[in-house]
Amino acid sequence: MAHPDFYVSAVQYNSDGSHIAKLRVHRVDKSNGSFKADSYSDLTRPQVIGSVEKNVTFTTVVRKEDGGWRLGAALEIMSVKTDYLKTVRDESTRDNLEKLPTF
Repeated sequence: MAHPDFYVSAVQYNSDGSHIAKLRVHRVDKSNGSFKADSYSDLTRPQVIGSVEKNVTFTTVVRKEDGGWRLGAALEIMSVKTDYLKTVRDESTRDNLEKLPTF
């Protein structure tokens, strides 16, 4: 299985909490799937949507109790009135990223 281009470890929501405003992303070493947790960029939702539209791949990662990381789901764009970043295909008008922590 090919590794994604980036992992997403956290999100920041807009002021009313209804949409993701920014995503914390980590560049992935495509040869082995590793990444540096302390090396990241905070990208805006439109930046990530634009990247996904250009076939850049993103997968969520969640920190485990032992400090390691568990792979989550691949990000995809779903259009429901506007573009949303989701890991689950549904018709809800909310972003859904597996309850990632906020920053």
